[in-house]
Amino acid sequence: DFAAMIEVGRYGTRTAAFDAIFSATEDHFWDPQDARYIDFAQGFDLAEDTMLPGEMIVELHSAVADRLVEGQKIRLANQNARFMISSILHGEQGALSLSARLCQLLREPGAQEYAANQAREEARHVAGFSRYIAARWGAPLRSGATLASLLDEVVRAPEVYKKLVGMQMLIEGLAMGAFATIHSRTHDPVLPRLIQLVMTDEAFHHRF
Repeated sequence: DFAAMIEVGRYGTRTAAFDAIFSATEDHFWDPQDARYIDFAQGFDLAEDTMLPGEMIVELHSAVADRLVEGQKIRLANQNARFMISSILHGEQGALSLSARLCQLLREPGAQEYAANQAREEARHVAGFSRYIAARWGAPLRSGATLASLLDEVVRAPEVYKKLVGMQMLIEGLAMGAFATIHSRTHDPVLPRLIQLVMTDEAFHHRF
């Protein structure tokens, strides 16, 4: 309802509830295209080492692993990590799409500004994880059916509260847990830096 957006009285109703988040935006700015923030050219040999420790790869603790030589185990572990990081990328795209939709749905100017701010930050997360995956594997893997269904339901939900609870609390909360684990356990020197930058942004989204 764009007519509601240009009602004269609406512009003077802006809440100050999110001003602290806006003010901090520049403090945690980063650019995934700028090597001064993160250098995606830094190497990691996927044939020699696993991106995540073996104990985090469930398949390596099953009968499947008994039939594999060491090089195959490393490849299986790293393809598992590829799927995990690809899932994170898809989640970030879901957050970007949802934030962009909130810009059209939220009538309150301060809340609308917050959604626009988050959309910008989610866009750089998509860019960051896209560059990381391209550097390590060339391309991401497709989303699993469960995650794709959840993201689709949250993004397309007509009720604003479902979008906010589903993304800002449920999905962002799960992501923060995954980020913390990956950050502390990964063997790849580039990944902790990317996760650190993303987590700083996500902390403000979760706070919202």
